[in-house]
Amino acid sequence: MTELANSPRPDPGVLMARQPIYDSKSRIVAYELLFRQFDNTTADFIDGDNATSVVLLNAFTHLDINDLIGTKKAFINFTRKLLSNPPPFDKARLVIEVLEDVQIDDSLVADLTALSSQGYTIALDDFILQESSHRILDIADIVKVDIMELSEPELHEYVRVLKKYDLTLLAEKVETHEEYELCSSLGFELFQGYFLCKPQIISGKQVPPAKLVVLELLGKLQDSTIQFSDLDLLINRDPILSFKILKLVNSVAYSRVAKLDSISHAISYLGLDQIRSLAGLLALSGLNDKPSALKNQTMIRAKMCELIGKVVDPEYASRFFSVGLLSTLDAYFDQTLESILASLPLHEDLYNALLYHKGDCGAVLQSVLKQESAEWHLIDWDYLAGHGITPNLFNEYYQQAITWQEQTPTD
Repeated sequence: MTELANSPRPDPGVLMARQPIYDSKSRIVAYELLFRQFDNTTADFIDGDNATSVVLLNAFTHLDINDLIGTKKAFINFTRKLLSNPPPFDKARLVIEVLEDVQIDDSLVADLTALSSQGYTIALDDFILQESSHRILDIADIVKVDIMELSEPELHEYVRVLKKYDLTLLAEKVETHEEYELCSSLGFELFQGYFLCKPQIISGKQVPPAKLVVLELLGKLQDSTIQFSDLDLLINRDPILSFKILKLVNSVAYSRVAKLDSISHAISYLGLDQIRSLAGLLALSGLNDKPSALKNQTMIRAKMCELIGKVVDPEYASRFFSVGLLSTLDAYFDQTLESILASLPLHEDLYNALLYHKGDCGAVLQSVLKQESAEWHLIDWDYLAGHGITPNLFNEYYQQAITWQEQTPTD
């Protein structure tokens, strides 16, 4: 029986975030799962070894790990105590992350050697090159390098040293496409960061005709004066979009007894606002020059905004979905968000929410963005509490959004 299994079993609140890890082709190969425990009575965050043990136990017993990571692997930070007495999780699905502040000594080397011999994959998180590093580099499988903490010459030196070992190099906090290209050229094989959600802006670059068609469609969909008949005609003009709409509304995510067999039927069933949101989502998913990981991130963001929006302002829940959806337009079109929004007939509230995080839509979008980056301390919990949204409920919406994305066909 492990220390984890013997630890106290209170009913703690647990916030969870997952951050994708990509390969060199921008395909998701794993997720880093980040957890934070809070006190249900005070909403204060709790730190410490015991808290980490409880968090992991609750996460892997109260949640279906397959709902969180699918067939991918999970990277999870382990405290020093957990390295000595790991929880009984599936070794094939788990990558143990050793934090950078763990002291390298004989005890650590012995524990990591034992874990490796048992079949665990070992990753060194936020790796810092020091004199004693070689003692664990011989054991580790993956080294994560925080590129924000290194100058370019230092990054070159790290790679030069690390290439002497049989390791996979993972670049952390890759925020721009330029950083991604640099790390890729140096030999990094895995990447973590928000570069996919950022545009590749090239001066003088024009939006391709195919993307202009999508942008025009998005503009028409966002027109607040559009009528049932106009939307029906607009979608029916595009056979591929029509097929995708019907496929989506008949999917598990929108399960029902009767199948919907026409766009008119779908609009009347789901409503004008919902169909308009879904058509916008499907239009973006058709931009095949962008990786599916960007589409997945957009879907989760939009759905979580909508779920919170249903509580904050039920009458305009679809407007919250639109804010999440449109917040990644710069990455899809490789233009600044401001220039793209200028070409769309957006309601002023949406415009201010997207660019300045103003109003209810802006506050919700900002909360969801902070959730994505696991910056839970920067979320305005007082604002959410004012609408009856607790950290537990907020976390539940996040998991619902992930499940919805997994069940929603957009291809």
